[in-house]
Amino acid sequence: MSDFTRRGPAYRSSGAEVFALDDIEPPFRLASTPLDWHGFDRARFAFILEGFVADAELPPIKILILPKLTDISGQPFKYRVLDGVHRFYASIAAGFESVPATTRGVCS
Repeated sequence: MSDFTRRGPAYRSSGAEVFALDDIEPPFRLASTPLDWHGFDRARFAFILEGFVADAELPPIKILILPKLTDISGQPFKYRVLDGVHRFYASIAAGFESVPATTRGVCS
């Protein structure tokens, strides 16, 4: 991705809002999930990065709106990834600032 030049703040997708990556909690993978490369399915990750390079339209990720906390612990993130771990981390690798996503949950 060193020669990749992004065309916008997020990869191309339709029917979704764009959310700042800084507002989304970085997802972790369960040890029981079969993976073959640095915690990812290598072929899937490469397919997504190739889609970015080709400016292909890809599905948005799905995120959960986290409830607002009122205690002293603070709240560093507003959202949590429900589906789209590869697209989330590929967006970071490609230098995007945002990611297209659909939301579930209600702000309180």
